[in-house]
Amino acid sequence: MTNGVETALTDKAVGERERLQSSQLPLYVTLARLLTSDIEGGRWAAGEQLPTIAALAETYGVARVTIRQALGVLSDEGLIKTIQGKGSFVADRPPSELIQLESSWRHLLRTLDGNVAELIEVHNDVALPNSALQAGVSKGRYRYMRRIHRRRSAAYCIMEMYLDAELYERDPERFDEEMVIPLLSRLAGPTLKRMNQTFRIGSASMETAKILGIPPGAPTGEVTRVIINVDNEVLYLGSASYRGDMVVFNTSIEVPQT
Repeated sequence: MTNGVETALTDKAVGERERLQSSQLPLYVTLARLLTSDIEGGRWAAGEQLPTIAALAETYGVARVTIRQALGVLSDEGLIKTIQGKGSFVADRPPSELIQLESSWRHLLRTLDGNVAELIEVHNDVALPNSALQAGVSKGRYRYMRRIHRRRSAAYCIMEMYLDAELYERDPERFDEEMVIPLLSRLAGPTLKRMNQTFRIGSASMETAKILGIPPGAPTGEVTRVIINVDNEVLYLGSASYRGDMVVFNTSIEVPQT
């Protein structure tokens, strides 16, 4: 290997470490996104074995447990397969575009990471709908946003949301362009208490079908989320219509020990 190539690889590793250190997302989530980008960019070909956990830990300057968590994310998303005693290999087939709606906060943040939003309607200083008041107390002023959410350029849901105006004003540009819940988690994490999430099966209206690229009347996943703080104030209300062929709702139910 020439000195020029060694320098290029070193510079890349330094840049990746800087991205990891500057990210406000959990470290393993950011690392998973870096590894995903590398795989999709051809750094490792389909069927190729990834470096060992020890080697990746040294490259990225993180603990081995962080590497294992990040590889777990890639495995869940179908990007890699891990063979016990042999290592991790890039999957032969591209992952599906399924949106995994999980029942835990950590998995929800992971699902939303890397998606992009397109604003199609906004209103300032609006009141919270009465439907959210069953979960908590209104803070008075909210930013209303209607958006299209995309993953790898594919539109997978239409979202309507109400966000506490004071929170929105702390970083308006990022709230307009990024996934709101991960950003809300970073800015208000210590004050958050609970998120209520409901899921039901619906059907696509003419407008929804056109935006999402599905037939009118096609099945949709209708998800409503309400996030409250420790003072029982509603910080966020979101209602989303997901493409039925792109969403899976996962939940885990503990079996009581008798």
